[in-house]
Amino acid sequence: MSLPITAITKNNEPRIDSRLIAEGLDIEHKYFIRLIARYTKQLNRLGVLRFENPKPIKGSQGGRPVKFTLLNEDQCYFVITLSNNTEQTVKLKLHLVLAFKSARDSLEAKGNYLPCYHQCHDAISTLIKQSGSTTAESIHHMNVEKMINKAFGIPAGSRDQLPAPVRAAVSMAEHIAGTQYQRATDHKEAYKSAKAAVESCAASVIDSLPALSYSSVN
Repeated sequence: MSLPITAITKNNEPRIDSRLIAEGLDIEHKYFIRLIARYTKQLNRLGVLRFENPKPIKGSQGGRPVKFTLLNEDQCYFVITLSNNTEQTVKLKLHLVLAFKSARDSLEAKGNYLPCYHQCHDAISTLIKQSGSTTAESIHHMNVEKMINKAFGIPAGSRDQLPAPVRAAVSMAEHIAGTQYQRATDHKEAYKSAKAAVESCAASVIDSLPALSYSSVN
């Protein structure tokens, strides 16, 4: 078992490769994937569950790429609760806690961690899939972030330079927008409601926030 485990950062969110967790539990990865598939509905409530198929290594012979998934923190802890609380499982839990803490500390040091960002975008993803939008999902995500930036007067490409109070306000805006998407049944109405709620929030706090200044803005 290769411990300690290291989290990877994908879209500014710490995640753990399912192959590492299977190794930590000392089970074959294919059986761990079956367990994940059995509880997909519950796992999707903790964040969008995405399976990935790595490309075959160039020049390799035989064998299909192994399907795996990158689990967020809540998903990891939920899956671990499904396993017996053996000494090995307890050791894995500890290393998962340390891995996610290390990843969060690194993101915070770089100024790239917004606690409510991923909850917001998971809610957007879920609604887009349910409502059947013909617009690419990435455009929906981008529009919400542009809307939040505009509400607070934040130039594009400058999120990593925000003062702490402004970052806290933006995180609250992410939470507000995500809540509107969770409540809505139509993506157009969701965006309209999120925009109104975020702009109202920004208007109520912007006078108390420090003036924005950036060393470089694209």
